[in-house]
Amino acid sequence: MNRRTAFTLVQLLVILALILLLFAFLLPAVSQVRKVASRVEGMNNLKQIGLASHNFHDVNRAFPPTVGTLGNQTGTIHFHLLPYIEQDNLYKAAEGNVWNKGLSGTVVATYVDPQDPNAPPDNKFNGWLATTNYAANWMVFKTGGRTLAQITDGTSNTLMFTQRYQVCDGTPTAWGYPALYTWAPIFGYYNQGKFQSKPRQADCDPKLGQSLDDTGIQTLFCDGSVRSIGDSISPQNWWALTTPDGGEIVEIDN
Repeated sequence: MNRRTAFTLVQLLVILALILLLFAFLLPAVSQVRKVASRVEGMNNLKQIGLASHNFHDVNRAFPPTVGTLGNQTGTIHFHLLPYIEQDNLYKAAEGNVWNKGLSGTVVATYVDPQDPNAPPDNKFNGWLATTNYAANWMVFKTGGRTLAQITDGTSNTLMFTQRYQVCDGTPTAWGYPALYTWAPIFGYYNQGKFQSKPRQADCDPKLGQSLDDTGIQTLFCDGSVRSIGDSISPQNWWALTTPDGGEIVEIDN
């Protein structure tokens, strides 16, 4: 007769312990891989926004407004860039106004950074207003009609977009909020302050940008490059990068 072999209880416990030990070693690596993947996705989003901004400029000979009306279309710069990030149908559905047909409540994946630890459920503030992690530089775009030629500090020395929390101490960053208010996706309008480094919600200032991790804030420059800027940058140099025609030249340590 054939004898059947089986694991003893001790052997099973040893195997289980080895599996748990293997998971303990793998979990930090998996977490790091996910973190890097999320960071790369955020950088790619900014690159797409930069490319869309330049394509818009090429077609219209100028940039769109940060918030406001362009022709017969009322919205934000994010709204005006929709046709240039393969969201032309969404743009047309608005029929001239970002508030129409609940468009401002539509989540646009390109405008959301997966690194945000404060993102609201489904990336919607109070379940109705779609949020974003990318704020436009008011000093570059203002009310529209600005051109690359007016960026006399150089496109490689001027910020175009930067990161911001989707919700900052109860204040949303809404990609479709078309008025000058803290809910609008802008920075560089209310003050000359530097960005905040991953602040707690209670300390978050919606008038500023916020970094989403400890390595620095991801930024899009007017030349289309995406760069990480560390917290060591001075407030003066941050503002110098924000102004397009202040005459400053800033060296950045990434």
